[in-house]
Amino acid sequence: MREAFEGTFIAAGGFDREDGNNAVAEGHADLIVYGRWFLANPDLPKRFELNAPLNKYNRDTFYISDPVVGYTDYPFLETTS
Repeated sequence: MREAFEGTFIAAGGFDREDGNNAVAEGHADLIVYGRWFLANPDLPKRFELNAPLNKYNRDTFYISDPVVGYTDYPFLETTS
């Protein structure tokens, strides 16, 4: 795919921090999408920077009609700075 497309290549689906970094470093992608991980970790860039543990996402709360459950209630990483 990468050879057929000359623009910015975005890859998604099942990447964790290490896999995403490797995909970019090895030239397989320019950007990595972390949809489910971002949903469950509103501070995902900070967690990746610190190599901190991630909240587990709950697929049962994806695409449900109650806006209070799932999309807005995952905890942020608590840090002492």
